Amino acid sequence: MAEQGTAASTLLRGTAICAASTTVVLYLLGLLLAGFAVSEVGSGADSTPMHHCRSAPGLPEGARVETHEVRYLPVHVLCRTTDGRLFNSGVVPSWLNPALAVSFAASVTLAAATFVQADRRAAARQEERAGT
Repeated sequence: MAEQGTAASTLLRGTAICAASTTVVLYLLGLLLAGFAVSEVGSGADSTPMHHCRSAPGLPEGARVETHEVRYLPVHVLCRTTDGRLFNSGVVPSWLNPALAVSFAASVTLAAATFVQADRRAAARQEERAGT
């Protein structure tokens, strides 16, 4: 019976580590995509304002792009028009931030479950030692 608890504990810890690793990889992917897009700005002819902002599907009609902003939570690059409106550049895929949120929530939940299970196992061992 103790072996089943150990196997379940190992599986839970492994799943928590996998979810946390997925969260880190997704966040780094978002940062890399945003970083590569922003790194091209100002480095050559026709590079300012950001190309992704000038050709974004969310560009309001008749608006002129002035600058861009990088946001880190959630990861995305916003474009600012001369009249102050903001719109998404589309640099970071739309699926990335929801996947990042789900992965983070799973990481926190699994880590909490791992700690609870470890505490219960420690209490059971303590009780077993006290009983013998």
